[in-house]
Amino acid sequence: MTNTVDHLPLSEAHVLAIGNVTAHFSLLEHDANVLISDLLCLQSREDTIAITAHMMFSNKLQLLKTLASTRFEGNKELGDSLGEIIKDMEQINIKRNTIVHAQWYYYSPSSNESGAMRNSARGKIKTSLEGFTPEEIMDITHSIINATSKVQQYLLAKNGALSFG
Repeated sequence: MTNTVDHLPLSEAHVLAIGNVTAHFSLLEHDANVLISDLLCLQSREDTIAITAHMMFSNKLQLLKTLASTRFEGNKELGDSLGEIIKDMEQINIKRNTIVHAQWYYYSPSSNESGAMRNSARGKIKTSLEGFTPEEIMDITHSIINATSKVQQYLLAKNGALSFG
């Protein structure tokens, strides 16, 4: 079997950490779908899929913000809790995008860092370079796990039951 890490400017620990971010983020995206379903009082999994399947995560967060602003006039605490969750999701999405969409360009065994180059062209071309250790990448996974836990705590407080969509 070919060791694909030999062809990447990443250590095995980096590849594992990036994979963890990707896998755990799919759970967070599912949680966003569950929140949308809950706030819209959708009755079926199919209805949820019909609305969310083709939405980018950032659009799901915008929808959640809008729904949160109209649903909690009588329960400020619950509304504030959802607002915090959405803010966490936004920050996680930025961090996840940095890792997943980076062009990895070096690995330094002495610092255990791999370099991530990011390019954007929104009005002007911008390039940023940043080094990451596997532990720094895994911190993003831990943030995702915490956010998914907050979603379940919110649903339990709101509905008296957990929801797994």
